[in-house]
Amino acid sequence: MPLHTPTQPLRLQERDAAFATAALAIEDAKARHASARQHRAICRLRIGPALWLQVILLPLIFCGLLILAEPALTNFWRNCIAFWFARLDLPLQATNPAASISTLHFDWRNDVVEAAIPGFSARLTSMTLTLLVFATTFGMQGRMVPLQYLLRILCGVQAIALLFFWYAPAQFPYTVSDHLQDVLTMGHILILAIPLMLAVGYYLLHLSLTVKVTHTLGILGYFIVMIPHKAVLHTLILYKTSVLYMPLLYVCFGAVFDVLLFVALYSWLISMLPQQDTQ
Repeated sequence: MPLHTPTQPLRLQERDAAFATAALAIEDAKARHASARQHRAICRLRIGPALWLQVILLPLIFCGLLILAEPALTNFWRNCIAFWFARLDLPLQATNPAASISTLHFDWRNDVVEAAIPGFSARLTSMTLTLLVFATTFGMQGRMVPLQYLLRILCGVQAIALLFFWYAPAQFPYTVSDHLQDVLTMGHILILAIPLMLAVGYYLLHLSLTVKVTHTLGILGYFIVMIPHKAVLHTLILYKTSVLYMPLLYVCFGAVFDVLLFVALYSWLISMLPQQDTQ
């Protein structure tokens, strides 16, 4: 027979008292903040006819202008890439004056051979670096955890590329020129999709038409300038190293990277808006 008295009724009383105290605190907070608005993340937007008109017309106008301006955009990207190729001594040149992004193509000069399949030493070096980077992620904690995940994803993609080039290198079907054209094509598709994405989450907000147009032009201008420079950077990396790193550039620093940049720019714009403009 136990000598001490049962404590279960006492624990139930303590629990009930704690719930009662919490309920009183919630009621007190509601009373003190009765005039506060709902958080803009959960409040319902009031959409009138004017907003619906902007949501429909602004993407149509911007996409239409981008389609009409494709020859000028193609010429700008070709000149920008050719400028940096000449400054960086990259032996690639535009094959012909293209009228659209899909026909914009760069080839190696006659005296230059396409980048070769990586040899044993290149694969061994890449494998060593991948293992070293992956090993360093085990010491990342706290605020370094997001970086840990990112580095492990990069190491995983590169490990898959290494397996492919180790066992079937001759079957790799892409060239540096193909990669360059894919980067430009995917970037152009993203630019055309930007007004449509803004229509879903930005044009619905109660902002002035001037602000919406200005911010859209700013985002479009950023990607119009960034994408050819990113294509040049990819080409420089592949030319100086090998096509062993093409899968990593394509998967992690291609279209996915562009979308993440768009999300970052969108989040930055939203964070600068007053609360009343997003309700």
